[in-house]
Amino acid sequence: MKTGKLFWGFFLLTLGALFLLTKYDVFQSSFGFVWDLWPLIFVFWGALVIFKENIVRPVISALFGVFLALLLFGIIDNGFYSFDISDNDSPYTRFYSEDFDSSIKTADLQINSGAGIFFIGEATEKLAEGKSKGNFADYEFESWKDDTSANVQFSLHTKKFNFFRNALKNHLSIALNEKPVWNITLDVGASKSNLDLTKFKIRNIDIHTGASTTHLKLGDRNDETNVNIEMGAANITIDVPSTVGCEIQSEMALSSKNIHGFNSRGSGHYITENFPASGKRIVIDIKGGVSSLTVNRY
Repeated sequence: MKTGKLFWGFFLLTLGALFLLTKYDVFQSSFGFVWDLWPLIFVFWGALVIFKENIVRPVISALFGVFLALLLFGIIDNGFYSFDISDNDSPYTRFYSEDFDSSIKTADLQINSGAGIFFIGEATEKLAEGKSKGNFADYEFESWKDDTSANVQFSLHTKKFNFFRNALKNHLSIALNEKPVWNITLDVGASKSNLDLTKFKIRNIDIHTGASTTHLKLGDRNDETNVNIEMGAANITIDVPSTVGCEIQSEMALSSKNIHGFNSRGSGHYITENFPASGKRIVIDIKGGVSSLTVNRY
């Protein structure tokens, strides 16, 4: 088969599949991370020139078509689609809540889910409140208390759907009480997450994602915040307050890094000037595959 046909065949097949799977929310992730790999265009181009009469040329052409489709889709996805959880309820809207007890000093929040859109940022007088939307957003909500600590858990039920008759949507927004010191675990698949934690006392936050777009905004309400992130092909933006000393240790393959207001110590180690003497600290540990990392101080 001619290499030109392979290129266009795989290009159109990949592009069409991505739009179809995104339409049915099988993919909730942004693919903008692919844009950070744009120099691969020249790598593929050069390989096609070098292996002009070689048996591997058809394979290179097919891979080039897949990559350009991913690149184009990432540009379109980031240019025309944004993070959004509409306030309009649907027949598939569900509500969850747990009352607050003044004896609670620490609390754990755990979210276990597959693909979806997740939001944390609002405060509530309850211990925790949640709202899920979509016919794929049926969560098992559990909470329990032990002396001065409490646990809240959202776990997604597994359901079967007719792929061509149902839009597989999973949107979850959570409000938390501002008084306890929180430990948060987010264990999800392909996802878009907006986590504005500036109102809360955060001791630990663990984020485990697949292909994802995550915006994490941290505050200064706790003396020390530990952030552990493990991600696949992902875009992640982290905002940290300038009043807090911050240290970052990153192990990321094929990554784009934009880390502002930090001094590099080499080997993925970054630190702010005020970290050694700061009374409040944020320590961030990031591990990832093909990914894009942006850190801003505000």
